[in-house]
Amino acid sequence: MTLIIAPTTTTKQKRTRREHIVPRLHLAHFAGPSGVLWVYAKGKPARASIPENECVERDFYEYELNGRKTNNQYEDWLARVEGDASAILQRLVDRANLRQSEAVIWATYVASLFVRTRKVRMQISAAMIRKFGEQTQDPEFVRNMQHELLQQGEFHNAAELRESLERTRKAMDDSPSFYHVSGLPRHTISLADALLKKRWWTIDAPPGKSFLISDCPVMTSELDGHDGRNVLPGAGFGKENTAVLVPITSGKLFVASPHNRNWQRVAEPRGVDTVNRQAVWFGHRNVYAEVNSPDIQSLVETELNHIVFGQNAFLPAGN
Repeated sequence: MTLIIAPTTTTKQKRTRREHIVPRLHLAHFAGPSGVLWVYAKGKPARASIPENECVERDFYEYELNGRKTNNQYEDWLARVEGDASAILQRLVDRANLRQSEAVIWATYVASLFVRTRKVRMQISAAMIRKFGEQTQDPEFVRNMQHELLQQGEFHNAAELRESLERTRKAMDDSPSFYHVSGLPRHTISLADALLKKRWWTIDAPPGKSFLISDCPVMTSELDGHDGRNVLPGAGFGKENTAVLVPITSGKLFVASPHNRNWQRVAEPRGVDTVNRQAVWFGHRNVYAEVNSPDIQSLVETELNHIVFGQNAFLPAGN
């Protein structure tokens, strides 16, 4: 069962230009009682803001290619995913049992929350574009592609394939966001399927503690060892022992866990500290909290963006 519907051309007259990388409705759960969201960045003092003004960038999910414009089709698709998931978030907070259809909705949302970020675009998508360019320069790449197509009953001469690859390479060079944006639905489906194979938990922060969230809010850890206490951050979603963690409010953490791991309903204070450090590691530019804290500022100064995709996390197969 799947929720994913491929983006379609919008019929709206007015385009959305300010596009949220992390949905403002999600960030709102990390603002204080007065609605203030504290923003932390390396080398800058903490500042007070509101969710509406954070994790937002003009035309982030738009591109133009060969005269064709996206016209909000990906932004509208992400908005539908967010809208469907908003009611599920509250059910997870309440620890309600989800129906299969609801689980699919939530898995789709969490997967999209990872792949839509600027950090994924800059650190994963950019690396994949470079790799694609290097691979297609090899004459064997064209011959292998020609052979695979022939096995499927299609014959294409090598010159045609080279021209097609060259057009694709040029399209990626001319529109750097093309690869990332156009791949959002496909990559979301893949990660959502991995999440649906795991066991889900909602973990409370103990009194006096709260969870942080960053501009790359979905974290992964491979739980190594029989007790799962050896944590290797930045493992692939599909690995059997990988846990996927997402703070859903300042007091609640969603965990998609290996089936052989049990989690406490209320985290220990040091467990919250561990999750928050990892949230800062996964953060790209900003970390968000409901409070103004020198301790959070210090953590951001020393640990922000410690996890770098393709270098010490989400490494290619075989590394």
